[in-house]
Amino acid sequence: MITLEYMIYATCFCLIFGGLSFKFRAVDLSGFIAGVFVGIPIIIFGGFKFFFILAFFFITASIATKFKYEEKSRKGVAEKNKGARSYINVLGNGIVASFFAVLYYVGPIYFNLNSNIFLLGFLGALATAAADTAGGEIGRLSHYKPRLITNLKVVETGSDGGVTLLGELAELIVAFLIGIAAYFAGLGDARMILITGVAGFIGANIDSIIGATFETWYDFFGNNHTNITATIAGGILGSVLHFF
Repeated sequence: MITLEYMIYATCFCLIFGGLSFKFRAVDLSGFIAGVFVGIPIIIFGGFKFFFILAFFFITASIATKFKYEEKSRKGVAEKNKGARSYINVLGNGIVASFFAVLYYVGPIYFNLNSNIFLLGFLGALATAAADTAGGEIGRLSHYKPRLITNLKVVETGSDGGVTLLGELAELIVAFLIGIAAYFAGLGDARMILITGVAGFIGANIDSIIGATFETWYDFFGNNHTNITATIAGGILGSVLHFF
């Protein structure tokens, strides 16, 4: 049962974690605020194990962003503000996972649905966000030009929808790392690792496809729209794979 005391604990915990993230310049002020609003419902409805996965994703994403930042900066493909993420990035990567955490709690109560459906949706969404971030950040360090995922034509580094073998490998590894983290957090058995890894890897490539199409074709469709759409796809895929 969710109590007022538990909600206060959740809020304080998110404020502390967000404050540390801001202190170490992983997020800017807007990213800190957005992170608190994403993290609170995840703890309240999913528990601290869910938040552990969110924190693990955030740490891996921050490491990938900061990794060889100067080299990426010289190439002109580094994240702005020295890699500190804004509210747009935080919400784009985390809002869908937060929604799945809420469904994890209310689904069995109000809809008589198995909570594991939404657990795997949560993991699939976060694995997609983590894999996409790692693939983009590590892939930019490739010695070879990326190829557009839709037609395999060579494009400039940092182009929307551009992929490299190095980036794809990073996506695969990080997607499965999210599943491994969930396994060691006690959220499920070994099958969870496979489902999370597959959902995250496919979701990250869906992100690239959307980037090469909608984000390129339409001015109003930005990177945050791409992230949200891809994490929805990864989350739904994780939920669907539960049945197989």
